[in-house]
Amino acid sequence: MSVTSKPRYAIGIDLGTTNSVLAYIDLQQAERGPQVLPLPQWESAESFGRHELLPSFLCALTPDETESGFQLSDDGPPQSAFAGWQAGGFARQQMALRPGRVVASAKSWLCHLDIDRTAPILPWKSEEINDEKRLSPIQVSSAYLAYFKQGWDRGMAAGRPEAEFAAQEVVITVPASFDEVAQQLTLEAAKLAGFPSNIRLIEEPQAAFYAWLDKGRNINQLADLLEQQQEKSLKVVVCDIGGGTTDLSLFEVCGDSQAPNGLGLKRLAVSDHILLGGDNIDLTLAYLLEQKLTGKTGKLAGRQWNQLLAQARDFKERLLRDPAELEQTEFTVTL
Repeated sequence: MSVTSKPRYAIGIDLGTTNSVLAYIDLQQAERGPQVLPLPQWESAESFGRHELLPSFLCALTPDETESGFQLSDDGPPQSAFAGWQAGGFARQQMALRPGRVVASAKSWLCHLDIDRTAPILPWKSEEINDEKRLSPIQVSSAYLAYFKQGWDRGMAAGRPEAEFAAQEVVITVPASFDEVAQQLTLEAAKLAGFPSNIRLIEEPQAAFYAWLDKGRNINQLADLLEQQQEKSLKVVVCDIGGGTTDLSLFEVCGDSQAPNGLGLKRLAVSDHILLGGDNIDLTLAYLLEQKLTGKTGKLAGRQWNQLLAQARDFKERLLRDPAELEQTEFTVTL
């Protein structure tokens, strides 16, 4: 295929703190809109299913698991970018069982100013994984990106050279408050995962605003509001509460006859980097549960705390999804 060929697909990847996801648009059938790509991922060492979300967790396998489980197949999950590590749903499950072998919230580590983000430090302070086997925040991020690339090529591009990942237009979302170093490290993670060199980054609040405007009712409402303004411009604040950060972005909207949707957008400002998100909700729930389990002055051991934190995360997500299913919930830790 000629390198000058136009891409068939526009691919967008949300590399999240808690979950990651890939969506795409077939540029030859753009009227269908964006589609989310479900990918196979391991649910246990022997079985897998197809899911739209890839939990952003990476687990170091035991020698027995590496030898006997996670057998590759044509329709199975992609091969791990790092031998002896497994990403996704299985890794998330292990947070409650053996947290010292699991990397979580790698995106938060990627923008952490007080560490060497290129050094193999994860899982952080693990007593089970020695220094030689640990990974850097860049490597962990690249493992998730490589998972998407391999999953795409094995599914969407199977027998279709024009659909190969490297030939498409690819965009990765990042927090608006990511500094230049964190943005560059994200690009390095993509390069390590084998992404095309022309990938672009887009700020998450901006991407969310575009997605909101893609809904006809929303854009019509905004256009009506704009018509009512004497200065023919509006200020719009987008609040993006993610797994590890909260971003506020301020946009100015005005009429633009040259734009496809008739609106011109200009980003005016972004908030400082606020390390506040879903992870903090999990921690707060876990602290409250710890007090109930041990008394107000009691403390759980490190392993027990990580088990409780994993259960708190599951509880939060189930609560937000369907409160009715949580009439009674048990939390347990092992001695």
